[in-house]
Amino acid sequence: MIIKTFEANNLQEAIKKIKKELGEEAVILSTRKVRKGSFFSFFKREVIEVTAAIEHKQESKKANFASLIESQNIDSSKQDLEKKILELENLLKSATKNPLQEVVESIKNDLDNLKSSLSYMAKKEGEIDIYNLPISVQKYFNLMNEKGINKKYSFKISKAMYDNLYAEKLKDENYTIDYLTVLLSQFFKTAQLDEQIVVLTGPTGVGKTTTIAKLAAIEKLKNKKKVSIITTDTYRIGAVDQLLTYSKIMEIPMHVCITKNDLQKAVNEFSDYDKIFIDTVGRSQKDIKRLEESFNLFKDQEGMHFSLVLALNTKEEDCMEIYEKFSKLRIDSLLLTKLDETNTPGTMLNFAVKTKKPISYISFGQDVPDDIVKADPLSISSFIIKNTIKEEENERSS
Repeated sequence: MIIKTFEANNLQEAIKKIKKELGEEAVILSTRKVRKGSFFSFFKREVIEVTAAIEHKQESKKANFASLIESQNIDSSKQDLEKKILELENLLKSATKNPLQEVVESIKNDLDNLKSSLSYMAKKEGEIDIYNLPISVQKYFNLMNEKGINKKYSFKISKAMYDNLYAEKLKDENYTIDYLTVLLSQFFKTAQLDEQIVVLTGPTGVGKTTTIAKLAAIEKLKNKKKVSIITTDTYRIGAVDQLLTYSKIMEIPMHVCITKNDLQKAVNEFSDYDKIFIDTVGRSQKDIKRLEESFNLFKDQEGMHFSLVLALNTKEEDCMEIYEKFSKLRIDSLLLTKLDETNTPGTMLNFAVKTKKPISYISFGQDVPDDIVKADPLSISSFIIKNTIKEEENERSS
């Protein structure tokens, strides 16, 4: 390992110096501001002092202590070896107080085990510091953060990229972006909505009614299925009128249900249909009483697929609260809407990780039935990183 300290007017200038001298794989160990000038100078200028390290990597990308000794031009004699190890300890101590403390202690206590690679990411669990990432993957960490992916997930994914890609591949931005896209796709599961009865639940304003119309149109017009619609949303007259208009245009039968008995009769009447789509009244996740009233309509109902509709332009914290409250009904999958109204599509990955639920469809506009696509892991991750889901999926659905 080579550890050096650089001085510059600002952090960007320091990073340029680090890249030039130590390369893209260098890791920043510490930064601090210092004032420079002679002891008798009245005015001293403030500069930034950055300590960085580079590890000499074999094909496995993990350097052993022997290569570290060689890189420091250390003689093979025992006396000189001990002297250089002591120098290395002192240098590590001066670089930073906290992150490398565990590494320093291991060097002190067990010289026989120094064949293992030095870890310079020994910060407290839960803390995320971008400067603990190699410079070559920091821009991908920043990209994922800009897209709305949780910082902890971004950090782990960036670290995995560094551990699995050789330096020359990391320098190839097109290759690395493709690799990142495939890596993110592994976090997603999808649901096919194969059940006969599909129920869309969720709060107000997430687009359930328009989504029901889109799904019904796809099944009838594209898949040539026998389709019917049921709505329990009698709270909003506009929602009933909207669905009635769609059903008349597409010649799809529709029932409006108020009670649990009404719902059961409608389901029985449409029992010979290929697909029955049920729209539900939107309720605030904070209105527990009315939520329970809505849930009671579906209590003990068998053979139904419940898909929770979440709008991607809603704050992630609110979406997770919605998920928690609506889980009392049962959630088989997530259906994500308003993708066209968010700048942080990476929250889709956060939902997938936190809820462990598959995603059925993704909607990105008002046009029926065009602005909706079946969820596909690679297409979702492509949109997060490349903004390309709409073009790819529309071609696939046509």
